[in-house]
Amino acid sequence: MKTVMFLFALSLLSSGVLAEFSCLDGTNAACLDLGDTICPASAKCVDKEAVCLDQNDCDSARGYICGSEYDEVLKDYEKVVSQYNQLTSENVDLRNTRLEQRNCVINAATLKDAIRCVR
Repeated sequence: MKTVMFLFALSLLSSGVLAEFSCLDGTNAACLDLGDTICPASAKCVDKEAVCLDQNDCDSARGYICGSEYDEVLKDYEKVVSQYNQLTSENVDLRNTRLEQRNCVINAATLKDAIRCVR
């Protein structure tokens, strides 16, 4: 008797759950595995490995950044910094050369000596 009551209760419970399931118009039902997530079309899904730059960067209005994207941006930044440092060094060298030539011309005794300073 207990088995019959259990099966009857189980059938009522399962039929009640099935009766409540419905999809909105224009949508499709989906079967999900444990751990699957659903993201609305208006949102960007990120996995648990995503990296937020700081607390304020992680909100739906401002967006998210994935760790791989962050690494790529960091590489580009380091490349630009390296180029900047190289150009700064070249600029210092050019300024020093120009100052040496200027001082040489100022101190030249003849026009020939001044021309030699800038060649």
